[in-house]
Amino acid sequence: MRNLLAGYYTSILGTQMTPVALAFAVLASGHGVAGLGLVLGAGRLPIVGFILIGGVLADRVSRRTLLLITDVARAVSQATLAIWIFTGHVPLTALMVFASIDGLGSAFFRPALGGIIPSLNEPATLQRANALIGFGRSLGSLLGPATGGLLVAAFSPGAVFAVDAGSYLVSALFLLGVPRDAAAPRTGATGVVADLREGWAEFSSRRWLWALVAQSGVFHLIVLPAYMVLGPQLSADGLGGARGWGFILGGFGAGALLSGLLMTRLTPRYPLRTGILANVGFVPALLTLALGAPLPAVILGAFAAGAGMGTFVTLWETSLQANVPREVLSRVVAYDWFGSLVTLPLGFVLVGFAAPILGPVPLLIIGAVVVATGNAAALALPDVRRLTNGPAPAHQA
Repeated sequence: MRNLLAGYYTSILGTQMTPVALAFAVLASGHGVAGLGLVLGAGRLPIVGFILIGGVLADRVSRRTLLLITDVARAVSQATLAIWIFTGHVPLTALMVFASIDGLGSAFFRPALGGIIPSLNEPATLQRANALIGFGRSLGSLLGPATGGLLVAAFSPGAVFAVDAGSYLVSALFLLGVPRDAAAPRTGATGVVADLREGWAEFSSRRWLWALVAQSGVFHLIVLPAYMVLGPQLSADGLGGARGWGFILGGFGAGALLSGLLMTRLTPRYPLRTGILANVGFVPALLTLALGAPLPAVILGAFAAGAGMGTFVTLWETSLQANVPREVLSRVVAYDWFGSLVTLPLGFVLVGFAAPILGPVPLLIIGAVVVATGNAAALALPDVRRLTNGPAPAHQA
């Protein structure tokens, strides 16, 4: 587990630098908010298109191998983009292609990571392991955006992509130390369609699971695109530009970091209930941006959102791993990611084109309303409120 954590911590730090670099590479090239929406959408589209295949592969072959391949492939892609930025103007279509390659890597990385964690931990340490993964993600969210903003301001976005490429290579070296058989490869001879059906049966049989995934799909259609597309533009207009947006995302990371530390110590009896209540912290993040609050208040709002999301993600991932058989876990994780993210590319594009028409304030306020009502609806389900975590159930073939 230590090698997995070391590799993940390294790569996530580089990855969390790139949103600032990507946003300001697009804006500096004159492509505007609409262009940024297209690039961000292009980065998410391969996740939607390939994550189910990634889940099938992660339940069939070595998850460690998939993690290694995706790290190396993304290192090559980010290094190529860095060189291009250093040597000349990168057109919008090329930025979309590089974002797509990075998204394709995530489509195979995420199910493999979700499936390998239970094989390296006992049930009693599962939440702590997920909290440590969340801690690394949060540490990257805290240090990455601020560092990325400073690098963009001092040099260029190309410097950030070069650092990200190096972080993927270092991560691959650490992954070589993960036990080869940790992923518990499948040996069955069933086809891809049969595997997907089996994963769907496990996914759809749990109301708490598909209901929260549906809620997440709405969140990624409206809320997150509004925050990630309009935030850089509002920062450029009066919150300190790239540096200000970097500190806002850093505030988000600080909140998530704190929640990660707490989740290594606290084990709520009803994890989803706790996670959903914490996730309401996204409301102040949206409202401070919408109301034109000063930068410190916007950072505090981002801190609340990060703390809430960090708590929810740790408890959600632990609930999946504790309540879904390991033999189908990567496929269920893939259905989770697919249902959650299928709306995100469309959301980025819609927000990018709607912002000049409606303005940022109505879109951000709508997002805050969606967060509040969506979480209330989820808590109304008894399956969600009463779910507890025990040993993963046995798989019924």
